[in-house]
This record gives sequence, structure tokens and C-alpha cells, in this order.
Amino acid sequence: MYTGNWTCSSCGGGVTELPFEPRSEKGLTCRSCWSKQKKKESAQAPEMESASVEAPNDIPDDAGLAGEQEPVDDLGMDAVPASNEKPTFTGDWKCSSCGAAITTLPFEPRGAAGLKCIDCFKKSKA
Repeated sequence: MYTGNWTCSSCGGGVTELPFEPRSEKGLTCRSCWSKQKKKESAQAPEMESASVEAPNDIPDDAGLAGEQEPVDDLGMDAVPASNEKPTFTGDWKCSSCGAAITTLPFEPRGAAGLKCIDCFKKSKA
């Protein structure tokens, strides 16, 4: 967890702890506003015919409020690498620019659209 002194972009309330290090305060929301937004989005989303797919970064309803101390037996801590090694994700994706195979990524993609191989990614940033 990262501690800091951020402001919720929805209600203006204080946010003191986040499960990630934010790049900026733009779009940050407190747990209460985040939950309200997710409930609103799910109410507006049409029912899916296929099996329900949980978002990879979904925060559980019983996770508590920002600023609360974490439970001692937090099961989510197993996902954090013990060393300075960055986690990698393996899969079978294709580069959206050149069509090359992508087998390893430094993040878990939400979908295959917009993925680029390292060469195309570097070219797009140049």
C-alpha cells in the first residue's frame, strides 16, 4: 500500500492510502465514490449472456475504507512480489501494429486491443 495526502476528484475528501502509486491526482477517487461509480456503471451495463468475468483490479465490497488499517491476515499480500523483481504475465497475444507474437508483458492486459510489441511501443514513444 502507498500512503500519501491525495484528494478525491469526486467529493474532495482525503485519500491517505492506495493499493498503487498514482501518477497524478487526476481521476483519483475515495473508496466510497469508487463504489458508488461501480454500482452506477453495473446498473447501466446490459446483462451479459456469457459467464460473468470479474475485472482484474476489482476491489472487494468488504475491503473497508481508505485509511483503515489492513487486516493482519490479508490474503492479497501473496500477489505482491517479495523482491524488487517486477511481475510478468505470459500469454498468446498479437501486436496491434505489426502482428508479431507477444508472449510476455509487464502487466496483465484487460484485452488484446491496442497491445504493441516492444519495438512498436518504442517507435510510438519516439
